[in-house]
Amino acid sequence: MKLTARLSDIKTSEPIVVLNVDDCLKMGVDHTDRVRITGSGSVVSAVVITDYDATRGLVVMSQTLLDRCGVKAGDEVEVVYSPLPESILSIRKKINGGTLGRAEIESVVGDIMAENLSEKEILAFISAFNVNNANIAEVAFLTRAMAATGKTVDLGVKPVFDFHSLGGVPGNKITPVVVSIVASEGLIIPKMSSRAISSACGTSDFVDTFCDVEMDTDALVSAVREAGGVFACGNEDYAPVGSLIIKAERPMGIDPRPMMMASIMSKKVAIGTTHLLVDIPLGKTTKTPDIESARSYAEAIRNLGTLLGIHIECAVTRADQPLGRAIGPLLEARECIEVLEGKDCDPDIVDKACSMAGILLEMAGEKDGKARALEILRSGKAHQKFLQIVKTQNGDPDLRSEDIPVGLFTKDVHAKRNGYVGFIDNHSIVAIAKAAGAPSDIEGGIEMMHKVGDKINEGDVLFRIYAKTASKLDRAIASARSRRPMGVVDDQPITSDQMIIERIPSKEMLDLIRFRN
Repeated sequence: MKLTARLSDIKTSEPIVVLNVDDCLKMGVDHTDRVRITGSGSVVSAVVITDYDATRGLVVMSQTLLDRCGVKAGDEVEVVYSPLPESILSIRKKINGGTLGRAEIESVVGDIMAENLSEKEILAFISAFNVNNANIAEVAFLTRAMAATGKTVDLGVKPVFDFHSLGGVPGNKITPVVVSIVASEGLIIPKMSSRAISSACGTSDFVDTFCDVEMDTDALVSAVREAGGVFACGNEDYAPVGSLIIKAERPMGIDPRPMMMASIMSKKVAIGTTHLLVDIPLGKTTKTPDIESARSYAEAIRNLGTLLGIHIECAVTRADQPLGRAIGPLLEARECIEVLEGKDCDPDIVDKACSMAGILLEMAGEKDGKARALEILRSGKAHQKFLQIVKTQNGDPDLRSEDIPVGLFTKDVHAKRNGYVGFIDNHSIVAIAKAAGAPSDIEGGIEMMHKVGDKINEGDVLFRIYAKTASKLDRAIASARSRRPMGVVDDQPITSDQMIIERIPSKEMLDLIRFRN
């Protein structure tokens, strides 16, 4: 049926058009149906039916849908009934507890990518995949299907190393340090990181303050061939369907393990990873709050790696407080570079970065990876590699930590009594840093002056808030006053100087150990 396109001023989170009831009767379209609108392009949309006479002969749609159809308001388009996608049958099958094959999962992913499914239908698939215990083969099918929706990279070399952190740790700024150590040994490590979603700073947020992180495939391949590693942002070139799935998940605040693993691993498949280290932070604010859940996650992702042909090891790490002393883009950039420069820094950063880099080096055959990683860091070799990578990503090859500016507006938060720092509440620290503007205001954030176990006296500065503007500083101060970000206790708490709680080898390594024993 030919109808005239009309621009709607109503914004929706998914494709919806408004049609007149009489036009719907002629097309045989009900309020639960879909229609296909075709101009020079085509789109499938849900419908809202109205009996308002002025809408007769019109299809009222958003600017996004007009653009996807390749038409302007006032143009004539073809509107017809569109049957439910066949993938709906697969979603129903999973809801009813069935097991999906490769073709069925590829069909669902294809329809998500083509935006043929509503967010409710995507959410139904996600929920069923989780609640009905998708087996590891289904997760592997999903991973490969997601990877196939975007570009794949052939670096022309193997092995290709990578590492990934599950997140939940404020100030986890080790990526450039790990990549620089590993790449300085001649290994290939094309590290793609994310920006903050709910945190005060993601890796790409602070790296973006000193070099470009948005790299197309050609730029990424060129940089890796020149320097061996990159600090890139995992953009929409790779497994782009993941962003549509996240969009459907976000209103419910869910991140089911099967989908999380598929999302992580789809980008690793796309980049050609052969050896992966997964950092599993253990703490109240992380996805694995206890050692049992951490071990369970490690078991699942290592099994997935086996099916995908990727050698995976895991490290369970401490996440009871921020890593290092800086939270916020510019503050984290400065502290990260100070570590590479060999300056006096929080030992936890050095320990975690060298432990993680050391495991990757051992995957490549090094006997004592952590010792070698520390040697590389202390020798300045990692710093030289870091500056080379920064240069390949259009940054200043003479970059220094003292060149990194911070927020002009500051406020110190003082201890009200003598004692020891008993705890740091990660959620509160992140909330205060975000109130100060981080990560959108790169100058905003927090600098920790004391960590858990430190002895303090009344009046000592516990942490300092940085902000770009006075109003953001005031907002952060108000946030700090409404929370208890740090606690002071009488007795010194027991702390560890080792960031890795438990190393979980690959399935292949475990089998080898059992064979030797």
